[in-house]
Amino acid sequence: MLSLTALLCPQCAAPLPRAARWRTVQCAYCGATIMRGEEMVERSDFRAAWLRAEAETASGQVYRWRQASYLLKAQVGKGAHCDVLLAERLGALHERVTMKIAREPAHRDALAHELQILLALQAIQAPGAAYYTRRLPQAVGSGRADRGSGDLPDALVLRNPAGYWGSLADVLQTQPHGIDPRHVVWIWRRMLEVLGFLHANGWSHGNIAPEHALVHPRDHGILLVGWRQACQGSASAHAEAAARDLRQSAWTVRLLLQDARAPAPLAELLHACSDDVQACMRLGATGIEAELSNAARAAFGTPQFVRFDPAPHGA
Repeated sequence: MLSLTALLCPQCAAPLPRAARWRTVQCAYCGATIMRGEEMVERSDFRAAWLRAEAETASGQVYRWRQASYLLKAQVGKGAHCDVLLAERLGALHERVTMKIAREPAHRDALAHELQILLALQAIQAPGAAYYTRRLPQAVGSGRADRGSGDLPDALVLRNPAGYWGSLADVLQTQPHGIDPRHVVWIWRRMLEVLGFLHANGWSHGNIAPEHALVHPRDHGILLVGWRQACQGSASAHAEAAARDLRQSAWTVRLLLQDARAPAPLAELLHACSDDVQACMRLGATGIEAELSNAARAAFGTPQFVRFDPAPHGA
C-alpha cells in the first residue's frame, strides 16, 4: 500500500514544497521560514514559541524593515553619521542583525555607498575569496526603517557575526593598562591576513582603528568593520593607501599595549611599521606578517594558544 506524507507549515498548516525535505524553505502563505531538523516539533509547541516571540514586540523599541519586525536589543556603537544597533528579527525563527541607522537624512548616501562597497568585496572571485570574504561584513540590504515615530530613517542591515564580544576599543576600556603582548601577535596577524587579501585585489580599508576591529575571544578572530572609506585606485595611489592601512594596523595594536611592555623584537617591528611608511610599502601585509612570526618566535618561543579574556575584571 502506497504511503503518502504531506509537508505542512507548522505555523499555518499550508502545504510546503517538496524541497522542505532537504533544505530551508519559506511558506508561501504566512511567510514563516521552515528549517529541516533531526527531530520533529509538535505544531502546538512551534506556535506557542511563535506567539511568545510576537509578544516581545510590546516590550521594547521595534523597527519595521522589509516587512519584518526587528526588536532593538542594544546600542553597540556610534559612528560619525549613524547609530549601530543590535536587533533581532521577531517571528518563529529569530535572526540577529546589526543595523546602522542614519541620524540625518543627509547621511543616506553614506550608508548606500557602504552597502555598494560591501557587495563589491563579497563579489571578489580571486583565489582564497571563499575564506576571506567570510571574514568581512556581510550586508543584508539597505532601506527605510520604520520605528513607529513617524520618521523613516535610512538603515544598513548586516548579518550579525556570532561570537564577537566587542571592538578593540571596548577592550581598551576594560583593560586600560594594556593587554598581554602575546595577544597582540594574533590580533595583528588576523588584521594582516585580511588586509593582504584585499590589497592583492586592489582594495584598501582607509580607516583601521580600534573601534573598527571586532574581537572573537574564543577563536582568536578579528573582523574589520567600518568600510565606508574603502576604495580602489591607480597602482601608485593604491600602494600609498595600502601602506596607510598597514601603518594604522600597527598603531591600533600599539594602543592595545598601553603600559604593558612588549619584548624588543615585537616592539621594534611595531615602531617600524607605525612610523615608517616606506617600510610598510616595501614589506606589504605578507612581509609584515612574516616578520611578525619571526619576532613572536624570538620573543615567546614556540607558538601556543593562550586564552584571551577581553574583560578579565568582569566589566
